[in-house]
Amino acid sequence: MADEIDDPGVDFHGGMGDDPDQLDGEEVMEDDPEVKEIMGDEVDDAADEQRTNIRGSGNAPKSVGSDQEEAIVQCDTSAGPITMHFYRSWSPHGYDRATTLFEKGYFDHSHFFRVVEHFLVQFGIGYTTDKELKAFSLSTIPDDPKRPELLPFKEGMMSFAGSGPNSRSSQMFIAYDRAGGLGQSPWETPFGKVTSGLENVKNFYKGYGDMPPWGKGPQQGPIHNRGASYIESDFPLLDKFETCSVQRMNQSGAGVIKDVIVIKQSGAEVIKDANVVKNVAAEIKKANVVNKAETKEEVPSFPFTTLLILSSIVLSVLLGLGYMRNKKKKKYNKTT
Repeated sequence: MADEIDDPGVDFHGGMGDDPDQLDGEEVMEDDPEVKEIMGDEVDDAADEQRTNIRGSGNAPKSVGSDQEEAIVQCDTSAGPITMHFYRSWSPHGYDRATTLFEKGYFDHSHFFRVVEHFLVQFGIGYTTDKELKAFSLSTIPDDPKRPELLPFKEGMMSFAGSGPNSRSSQMFIAYDRAGGLGQSPWETPFGKVTSGLENVKNFYKGYGDMPPWGKGPQQGPIHNRGASYIESDFPLLDKFETCSVQRMNQSGAGVIKDVIVIKQSGAEVIKDANVVKNVAAEIKKANVVNKAETKEEVPSFPFTTLLILSSIVLSVLLGLGYMRNKKKKKYNKTT
């Protein structure tokens, strides 16, 4: 088995390395004074926006689910469709943030800007012009408890990219086959995994390699500053999201959805809980068995009253025939 990658660039606040110079002198972190020159007043409001979300007031994006809530996220990408399954029981804070960002379309048309073969795919710098959504994406969330039972990372596992305690915001990664060493830090607690289309994720363009100085990929400062135009002009082969849809599934009590059926209806994909479908099918099968059993039961005995009436009719007919025969016989005797 191939060795896991020990990447010097994995000091995640979105995977930025230790050296601020790699971002052209602009390390985009909320607590860095220089960030105001990049993002303006929007970052100043990020913490207030996050507190607003927690209180549930205002119109900021908000998501509060049960511990057993799950979500199916389906996305079209330039390399083909992918389906992701998020579990709130794995990482409540991470689940809420990730699901809400996908629901709000934050990732739509954004690029997979860091694609390192055998290691990871990173994304999460959106191009939204919605100031409220942008501020929400820059605000941070608390860490979730570490989940040793989900380690080591398997290919397709998903986590936030952070730089330290309570640093998760909007950047995430999908693990490749040698990322098993990730997930040791609290800010890397996984919240989901790719369940379909992993072959498309593995086919994302990797030719640029990691960001400098470990590769020739894009730097994050210019992405924040120039948006999609920077990627499209300097790194045109990078893959990107098209649009995504989210289906939340609430679970009452214990139990986890094991599988999901996707049904095409009028051109749209509708998610159906496979357990519900199975339960309905079981009820139909049970009803059919009952019906078959009923057909095998003995036919009820013929009602006695009906039989008596029919017997009387037959007897009357026979007596009538006998009377007519005797009458004809007497008439014949008289004529002779």
